Amino acid sequence: MIKIILYFTLLFFNILVINSQTISGKVVNLNNSKPIEKAALFTDIKSGTTSDESGNYMLNLDNVKIITISCLGYQSKTITKTQLINNNYVVNLLENVNLLDEFQLNLTKISLDSLLIKTTNNMRENYLSSPVKQELYAIENQNMDFKKLDFELKSSSLLSRKKRKLAEQDLTKFADNIQKKKPAFGTEFKIDILNKRSHSEKLKRKIDIFKVENVEGYKNIDIGDGVTVENITEKLQNIVLKHLNSKNTYKVKSGLFKVEDSLSLAETSQMADSLAKDNRFINYYRTYPLRNIKNKGTFFKYSSERNFLNQKYYEHHLEENEILGTKKYYVISFTPDKSKSKYSGKIYIDPTDFSIKKMKYSFADGKRGEHINLKFLLGIKFSENIHDVTVFYEKNEEDKIYASYLKETSTNYAYVDRPIKFIENAGDKNKVKFNIKVEIDVTESYETYVNKVVSINEDSFKKLTKEEIKEAVKKKTPFMTENEYQNSDWKNKKYIHQYLEQYN
Repeated sequence: MIKIILYFTLLFFNILVINSQTISGKVVNLNNSKPIEKAALFTDIKSGTTSDESGNYMLNLDNVKIITISCLGYQSKTITKTQLINNNYVVNLLENVNLLDEFQLNLTKISLDSLLIKTTNNMRENYLSSPVKQELYAIENQNMDFKKLDFELKSSSLLSRKKRKLAEQDLTKFADNIQKKKPAFGTEFKIDILNKRSHSEKLKRKIDIFKVENVEGYKNIDIGDGVTVENITEKLQNIVLKHLNSKNTYKVKSGLFKVEDSLSLAETSQMADSLAKDNRFINYYRTYPLRNIKNKGTFFKYSSERNFLNQKYYEHHLEENEILGTKKYYVISFTPDKSKSKYSGKIYIDPTDFSIKKMKYSFADGKRGEHINLKFLLGIKFSENIHDVTVFYEKNEEDKIYASYLKETSTNYAYVDRPIKFIENAGDKNKVKFNIKVEIDVTESYETYVNKVVSINEDSFKKLTKEEIKEAVKKKTPFMTENEYQNSDWKNKKYIHQYLEQYN
């Protein structure tokens, strides 16, 4: 009887181990049993892990039925939980021995002109244009580095000496706080977007139409108490307003330009409270990542300096062939050949069909983007000094090409030296005048990954009325909580990392 009890006790604990234990195992090379580092293990319940330098891994098997194991340079495999247990948690992967076939090892020689023509023609003919539903992952970040932030309260017939001193202290505190914190903002989004080309009677040409079907968003960075480049002046105005008569309204002017005609502390406070409570984003604005990647990805359609394959604006060179992942590609480099051409970079071309696999570019030496210098006339200077872009392309089930990944980074310099006046809306027109000097570098980065592209019926888009369009543009969705984000299957750029691994 005791043996039977011990047997069932051991059996019970074995079942617990099988069904509810975080196990440790190892991933090894099938041919030589050497450990495999950075192998990815993903389960059918969206959990996962990676192996360390010794091939070891830990994985929770609760509620898991299927595990998929993949690693660059090896054949992926999918096994059941039972198979993993029966193999003592050891996973064997078979190495990809035929990474490059004979054609890939010895690419056919081709002239530069022929390669440019064939690539341009193929991209124009086979780029995706039919109605599709696309699943996107989009990351947006902004960082502000203030080189200078000075405020000077120059004169006032509205503030007493005591209130003026308090206002100056508040302005100085605001400036010191911003420069210390170096404001940064970041968001992540998962979006389903319907997209099709349609003829616009008003514009007399075809345009892209977008419709957000599902969207989730997470605010992953928010440093700086909501301060942005756009609202610095507004926050300064609020500091001054706080020390003025709250019952009165004021006209605000910056230099020769009127900014506000009827500004009051009550109105700005109400607006600030409303914005602080509204932890939502506008759904329609989330179509921007798709608009942006489509715009950058279809450069070959332009007849201007935006087309890096155009020999009128760029000088090209055929470089040594390069390998991306497991395939070898032709490589064309380009540099500006006209004053209005600004970029230099590389284009990676598939030798089997002359489609583009990858493109990367940045400002060429001595070049920069938009810039304006009205420092002495209007106290404004702006310059886009850095702009780096990388684009990858894939094909859908119909063999149509689309831009699948975009990474874009830019750094802009701005200088503002402006007087601001508060003029009381009363008969005596008392004034407060202060000066603002701002010198700042703003770095912005965008990453967009198109995970799924599914063809849809043309009728999926019904023509919206003006009122329906207005309602669609106003629709908002709350940002996810920290807990919701941590339980999502797309947190921390997971799918973007998986996609890029294949080309390392």
